[in-house]
Amino acid sequence: MGLLLVLVVVRLLFKGFGWRGLSRFCAVLFVLVLALGSNPKFARWLASNLEDQYPQRAISDIRKHDAIIVLGGGLRIPTAPALHAQLGHGSDRYWYATRLFRSGRASKIIIAGGNVYAQPGLESEAAYASRLLQEWGVPRAAISIETSSRTTAQNLANVSDLLEAEKIESALLVTSALHMPRAYALFNRLPIPVTPASADVLVREKRSPEVFDWVPSASAMHLSTLAMHEYYGHWFNQISSEWKAFISSF
Repeated sequence: MGLLLVLVVVRLLFKGFGWRGLSRFCAVLFVLVLALGSNPKFARWLASNLEDQYPQRAISDIRKHDAIIVLGGGLRIPTAPALHAQLGHGSDRYWYATRLFRSGRASKIIIAGGNVYAQPGLESEAAYASRLLQEWGVPRAAISIETSSRTTAQNLANVSDLLEAEKIESALLVTSALHMPRAYALFNRLPIPVTPASADVLVREKRSPEVFDWVPSASAMHLSTLAMHEYYGHWFNQISSEWKAFISSF
C-alpha cells in the first residue's frame, strides 16, 4: 500500500511538471502493482518464497541447544481499552518456544522485544510475553528478557550481550517462517551456532475452488504487504552491511 501511495504522489508530480510520458508510466505501474499485490496466487508465491527457505520441522528432529531466542512480534500489549495482552499474528512463536522448552530442547528462553513506540504506563512486549510463558508452565528463572529493541537488528545487538553474559554456546532462533530469512541472516553473524526454528506459517495447502486464486482480495494485499516488508528489510540490511564494510575499508 505504501508503494501504491508513492506511485500516486510521483504521478501527480510528473503530471504537474508536464511530463506526460512518465505520468502515464506511473499510472500503468500503479495498476500493475495493485493487480499483482491483490492477486491471491501472486501473494502466496511471494510469501512462500520466504517461508520455504526455513520450513517447519518436527520438534523430535531438533537437537538440544543451550537456549531458545524468541523474537518479539504478535503479542499485542494491553493498550486501552484492552485489559490484558492479546495474541495476534505471529504469536505462535511464543507457544512454539514453550513447546521446545518443555520437550527439553533447551533449558533457557531469551525473549527479545521492546515496543516500537513508547507506551506510557505499559511494559515492553517481552515483559508481557514472559508472563504468558510462565502461565504456560515455563519457570521464571528459565526466562531472560530484552526490553529495549525496536527492530530485528537491535534484537541481535541486545541479545548478543545476553548470550555473552549467560555463557550461551548454542541457540535456537524462533520466529515466524516469513520473518526467518531476514532474522537468520542477521543472527547467523553471532559467534555461536544458531539454528532456525520456524513457528507459524502463513501459506498452507487448502482445498478451495481454483477460481478464487485469481480473484483480487484484501487478504491477498495484506499478505503481499507482509512479504514485501520482509524483502525490503532484508535488502536494507544487506546494503547497510556492505556500506559499513566499504567505509571500514578506508
